[in-house]
Amino acid sequence: MLELAKEQIAMGQSAADKGQALRLLADCLVADGLVAEGYLQGLQDREEQGSTFLGQGIAIPHGTPQTRDQVFATGVRLMQFPEGVDWGDGQMVYLAIAIAARSDEHLRLLQLLTRALGETDLAQALRRASSAEALLKLLQGAPQALALDAQLVSLNLPADDFEELAWRGARLLQRAGCVESGFAAMLQQAEPLPLGEGLWWLHSERQVRQPGLAFITPQQPLRYRDQPLNGLFCLASLGAAHQALLERLCEVLIEGRGQMLYQATSSRTVLEVLGGEVPADWPSARIVLANAHGLHARPAKVLAQLAKGFEGEIRIRLLDDSQPAVSVKSLSKLLGLGARRGQTLELIAEPNIANDALPVLLAAIADGLGETVEALPQACTEEVVVVAEPLSAPVPGSLIQGVPAAPGIACGPAHICVERDIDYPLRGVSPSQERAQLRAALETVNAELQALVQRSDKAIGEIFITHQEMLADPALMDEVEQRLGQGESAAAAWMSVIEAAARQQEALHDALLAERAADLRDIGRRVLAQLCGVIDTPEPTEPYVLVMTEVGPSDVARLDPQRVAGIVTAQGGATAHSAIVA
Repeated sequence: MLELAKEQIAMGQSAADKGQALRLLADCLVADGLVAEGYLQGLQDREEQGSTFLGQGIAIPHGTPQTRDQVFATGVRLMQFPEGVDWGDGQMVYLAIAIAARSDEHLRLLQLLTRALGETDLAQALRRASSAEALLKLLQGAPQALALDAQLVSLNLPADDFEELAWRGARLLQRAGCVESGFAAMLQQAEPLPLGEGLWWLHSERQVRQPGLAFITPQQPLRYRDQPLNGLFCLASLGAAHQALLERLCEVLIEGRGQMLYQATSSRTVLEVLGGEVPADWPSARIVLANAHGLHARPAKVLAQLAKGFEGEIRIRLLDDSQPAVSVKSLSKLLGLGARRGQTLELIAEPNIANDALPVLLAAIADGLGETVEALPQACTEEVVVVAEPLSAPVPGSLIQGVPAAPGIACGPAHICVERDIDYPLRGVSPSQERAQLRAALETVNAELQALVQRSDKAIGEIFITHQEMLADPALMDEVEQRLGQGESAAAAWMSVIEAAARQQEALHDALLAERAADLRDIGRRVLAQLCGVIDTPEPTEPYVLVMTEVGPSDVARLDPQRVAGIVTAQGGATAHSAIVA
């Protein structure tokens, strides 16, 4: 993921024209080891396709898809041009941000920049900035708003204790994109604060992407520290974004209206009390975006201009995103969505213009907004709703219908193998030391996989070759490297990135692709075990049936076929790689 830091900024540069500015930026990327020498041609080709001028004195030059193989590492370099550079059509650039990226990481950077683009006179402020710190502050723009909407409220949950409620709150925040996967552990270390009326407050500033507040109530009244536990607030804290909410909550409690929160039967009631984002009762429509490069500048401009032809408010949001809906008439807000091909857009319009506006906008998006678009696969255009069934242990003696991965009958005593929780520090000694430890662990696991490749037939060997490719995945390693640079330990950085990638894989509607999350977790566990010096649990000496929540392909490959009569897992499927290896 691309982020901005003062170390990436070169102040007080000068260039006679755009060509010279591009050469300076390319030389900087090459000198810092981010790209190959030929990347300048990619920057120039991209400008030929369309100007990278973003607005407010900012340009974001980046390569074309054809030059992605020249990118060694994801990164950005910024140059301030106080005298300005004509970027074409009289558009003056005072800050150029050169991007080296292998895919669409620059969309995330756009989201970060669009908060600043809404400020007035930003171009002149960038021109006058006298230090990298001052310039970075301008780019960061206004502080992020606190996320508090219906998806962050969960009422009447079947929870047994405080810890389970806290875990549920962390999960809501993670699903909303507010926190990293390690936030739950941070929250468990925080000190709970009783607010009165059985309401509790818990917060952490670590592992936070954007500020957000979750509210959870238990199905049955609970007690915690000899006090009632009627509801729990879980805050992902970032700056002072929660200050106004906290003041409003204090007013509610002082006025004795706390029961309105923990007795609420709908999220709308909670949001009305707290002043969160209450869904508007406006007509809406959904459409899947088909543009190859997503909702970038050119199609976004067409959509914004089209929306301005209607007198009334029209908003748009990504269906599976925690960000609130934004005005379709604002180009910077549209760019801030970071919408990609295949994502579902939801348009919401005032009732008095909805019948006229929505069909026009939907038709324009379907036609490509001025671009030629290829039809999406049918699976992408059909909305899929998955309802999770509550899990419970089967009654002793009951029959369970499983999914067979191989024919035949196996019998033996059950060897229940529970995945161990491996404890590891969250902060590292130093980035260089943690980097060296991770490199050594990766080399060891890669050697183990190579041994499995050599002793397996071709079809099975291909699975472990795929695992080796995962170990060397540049996108995963870029994210790990960023976390190491922020002071995380090798184990914490590695597992955070692996778990996030596995969850993203599981979220795919294609069951076959979703099953590959087990492969990611398999290599994740192997590397973590190497980092922490964990030794595998010895298997029983007599033949047995292995019972696990989930078994990885490398787990199966290490089993002794003379001892293992069969394998039973709670997760996976007949097409999973572990089943194929077995």
